[in-house]
Amino acid sequence: MSKKVEPVYIPKVRIDQAGYASFDHYPIYDISDSYKSLRLRGNPGVTQLSDICVGPYIDYDSIKGFKTRSVDDCLVVCDSDKNRITIYDQTTIESKKFDWTNSNSNQKPIFFEPQLTLFAKPKMVDEPRYATKEQSCVETEVFKIIQDMGFDFFLSDTSKRFFKPLPRQNGKTIKDSVAPDSAFLIKTDKASYSWYKIYSEKMSFVVTRFSKDSKKETQTINNIAGLIKQLQTDRVARNNYIKRTYGM
Repeated sequence: MSKKVEPVYIPKVRIDQAGYASFDHYPIYDISDSYKSLRLRGNPGVTQLSDICVGPYIDYDSIKGFKTRSVDDCLVVCDSDKNRITIYDQTTIESKKFDWTNSNSNQKPIFFEPQLTLFAKPKMVDEPRYATKEQSCVETEVFKIIQDMGFDFFLSDTSKRFFKPLPRQNGKTIKDSVAPDSAFLIKTDKASYSWYKIYSEKMSFVVTRFSKDSKKETQTINNIAGLIKQLQTDRVARNNYIKRTYGM
């Protein structure tokens, strides 16, 4: 890899230990609040909160008690009992850029709703100096590549991209004969995602690209050079999406 690329700024979904959630500096409201009826002074009619506040909104009941991770500008909800992760992503941001300076602009409300579920659980993959014995040399190298390519401002954001895939068969979790050590997630466009599985022993990778919950393609990558080439394509797509959506 050449010298490190400066990352672009991406608004993040954050949920703190007390349960307070925000999207960048905007608080995230419960989706039930969006339908609440309001009577405004000087307005004889009834108005819903979503008519005057773009939100964002999320169904707090559906994520209650689950660990969450922020990946790019979406939220990953981790259900450890069912060994699955669900991507909650924006469903109403269209081609119009989000106006960060004017919450009263004429924009449709934003909802974070489930878009894609994968059978996996969170895994800790960290920078080299904090790597554990369970972290392979290939995972450490992939972590460094993602950082050097400018996908994330913070090392902790790169760590949150990594999960442990859990194959399924007939509704039950099974073991692969050669199981991936981990996988990492990248959002490449609106409701579009790349899911990279890492096979450290063979030093190979498998990337599956999704549009919402539908597979678009799956490709085997035989070496690090091929991985970097695919990541360069994803980085361009991801950054173009961020620029179109947020004007950044």
